[in-house]
Amino acid sequence: MTALDRLLDALPPWTLVGGKGGVGKTTAAVALARRAAVRGERTLLLSTDPAGTLGDALGAPLSGAPGEVAGCPGLFAAQLDARAARDAFLARWRGALVTILDRGTFLAERDIAGLVDAALPGLDETMALLTLLDLERDGWERVVLDSAPTGHTLRLLQLPATFDALLSLLDAMQEKHRFMVRALTRRYRDDEADRFIDEMRGRLASLRAVLADPARFAVVLVTRPEPLVAEETERYARALAAMGIALRAVVVNAVPAEGAGDAAPSLQALARAAVGGEWYEVPVLRDAGSGKREADRGAGRGAWDAAWADAITVASPVSDIAESPPRPVPRAPHAELPLPDSRCPLPALCPLTIIGGKGGVGKSTVACALGVVTASAEREVLVVSTDPAPSVGDALAQPVGEAVVAVGGAPGLHAQQLDASAAFARFRARFEQRVDELFDALMRGGMDASHDRRITRDLLALAPPGIDELYALATLGDTLAAGRWGTVIVDPAPTGHLLRLLELPEIALDWTHRLMRIMLEHRELVGLGDAAEELLGFARRTRALAATLRDPARTAVVVVALDEPLVRAETIRLIDRVRALGIDVPALVWNRVSDGARPLPPAVHIAQFEAAEATPPPRGVEALRRWARAWTPLSTSAHE
Repeated sequence: MTALDRLLDALPPWTLVGGKGGVGKTTAAVALARRAAVRGERTLLLSTDPAGTLGDALGAPLSGAPGEVAGCPGLFAAQLDARAARDAFLARWRGALVTILDRGTFLAERDIAGLVDAALPGLDETMALLTLLDLERDGWERVVLDSAPTGHTLRLLQLPATFDALLSLLDAMQEKHRFMVRALTRRYRDDEADRFIDEMRGRLASLRAVLADPARFAVVLVTRPEPLVAEETERYARALAAMGIALRAVVVNAVPAEGAGDAAPSLQALARAAVGGEWYEVPVLRDAGSGKREADRGAGRGAWDAAWADAITVASPVSDIAESPPRPVPRAPHAELPLPDSRCPLPALCPLTIIGGKGGVGKSTVACALGVVTASAEREVLVVSTDPAPSVGDALAQPVGEAVVAVGGAPGLHAQQLDASAAFARFRARFEQRVDELFDALMRGGMDASHDRRITRDLLALAPPGIDELYALATLGDTLAAGRWGTVIVDPAPTGHLLRLLELPEIALDWTHRLMRIMLEHRELVGLGDAAEELLGFARRTRALAATLRDPARTAVVVVALDEPLVRAETIRLIDRVRALGIDVPALVWNRVSDGARPLPPAVHIAQFEAAEATPPPRGVEALRRWARAWTPLSTSAHE
């Protein structure tokens, strides 16, 4: 029995393959799904990553409908289509939603329609997640989910709780209607709106039951033997445990011949967290005989996947790990890179510089390195992470939290980890406090408005998905306008999350305008004019941020990539989509270059630079400074 067969035998019918970006999740998911199909199991390989690299890995475009993978009978693949799931949901239930909002609020019909069509938190992904339940009826013996990087996937798994809160608000609105009908007729008969709430609650309960049942659903975490990656994977495992989701196995990818080194303690902790206590290793592979450039042209990917599947081995069980110390491995010194006179070859950074790219390409390291070489006593720089899976503190080798901190050894450089969810929660709490104060005054006047109080104070539950991240970014816009920082460097979540964030200002402005109009129209009835000021301030900041993003003198997105087939394909899509939003993308950094990167073609019109591979990866101010100063421009004439 191969190690891959042993891993499959330990897994339930549903497996989510998770981990930090760039660790090899897609390769692992493809290997598991192919082996299951070869064993005769009718298998579905489904990508939940909005960046959509699974089609690139399989060499064929994917749709929301499962299609058979060429050359592998019994294996089907699909890309989770969140927008299509939302459209199908609204086609069935839009009337019920409009009815509930009409009954439970002061909203005019035009405002109700706008809120239903533009808002509802996480509706796209929630509906897509609920559609997974339908797969159980389709006869799949095995479902393998190729997931997005850490932050996005953890949010996806938390969506049942988010949507349950929305259902509670809708139920409160419907309860107002039930109360009034009973008061007038002394009886109440359920209608379509009640059936909608009941069906959604039932589907959420079924989804929770699947996620919480280790006999039906479990996670395989893929990681690499690098301290920063292993530490993030440990945080991932703790988050899964807090949600009650089973971690069945850990796969350590790209293990060098000398072993895991400094990452060994974190990897051992992960192994103990996994059900059964086994972990798996895959050694460093060298292009499986195809070479990077041949793989770029579509050849050699199957050979790579097959080599990976053959190379996986079972490592020490947890009982052995607990009894024996890690193998002593001498720590490799940082590569001695030349230190030229120039500070950094990249052009001067814009006041707002966003570092974008696929997960695992080194965005956080590049963001921190740019901060180190750009900051000075005369030009203060803030490096801020908005990624739910932060790595800025790890790269700088010092603690970084919500409060801005000075970075030791780098005059003028400061760092911050923005907790977007916590920041928006504080904004929401202030709004609810104002609403409570106003309704308290009304009730002292003898008016019973308990239903309206509950509904109005929870209106922010109708916010569009991602509003918390936008709120945090808009706050940074205020900071820029105040002139506190010469440059703000933002380290956001990977591709899918970043694109949603950059697309959000227009949606958020429409949402805030609708809510403000509702409040201002009805201030005589419920006195909401003061509470609307909370939203008005957010709208002003969002409008200012939208203008800043589209001004090439003030904002730029610097993309980070690796010269690997899947990363190249996603990088080109990212550049095209960001530019389509009217945002400047002037530069690309090819990271971890060892033997020369192949540039994107001249038609892309982007300045490209090479950042040398360093062993171990640069960590701390001095290592980052030396590494960044050694970056070199890359001529597009080298493109073949």
